[in-house]
Amino acid sequence: MTNLPSSAAPAFEDSMQKDTNRFQEADKALLAAVDEAIERAVEAAGHELQSLGVGRSSYDYFADAALRHLFLRLCGANPETNTGGDPETAWKILYAGRNAARHWEREHGGQPALRKKKERREDTEKDASERQQLALSAQNFALRTVIRALVDHARASDPLINDRLHAVIDARHAGLGNVSSTDSEFTQKAKSYLSLLITPPE
Repeated sequence: MTNLPSSAAPAFEDSMQKDTNRFQEADKALLAAVDEAIERAVEAAGHELQSLGVGRSSYDYFADAALRHLFLRLCGANPETNTGGDPETAWKILYAGRNAARHWEREHGGQPALRKKKERREDTEKDASERQQLALSAQNFALRTVIRALVDHARASDPLINDRLHAVIDARHAGLGNVSSTDSEFTQKAKSYLSLLITPPE
């Protein structure tokens, strides 16, 4: 990381502060516009909404509509058809909301409602998938660590070990009959993965 000259540091900090203030002002303007839009919707259709027997305030109803619209927008979905969104983004938002709810429960002195997480089949499946991915990541990390240590040890007695390992892949590729695009891709990926294992860390 480049160190700034001491004379430039105050100017840099002032610039950062100005940018921060600008973003804060933009946030306030955005939130004010959202509140105004909800108020206008309440004024335009609030009475008709209440006449339908909706069991909550008009403001809450339209605030919920705004939230659903923003949720679909963040997930890249079509707001009109509710289709085409990114499920991973949706899960991240939903899980962030659940974590916030647990924090608020603790603030009120209550016990976080962990049971709610297990009542939903999709939550249980998501947790199982995340645990499986975590286990695979840990296994891959351990495997790379061990192989790199073994290669480093072997390199001390065999400086040409990298070339010999690459030669094994080249020999396999040369032994193929009619090389397809899949074979070529396999060879390239094998060399890329091999490089991750045998290239000394900088």
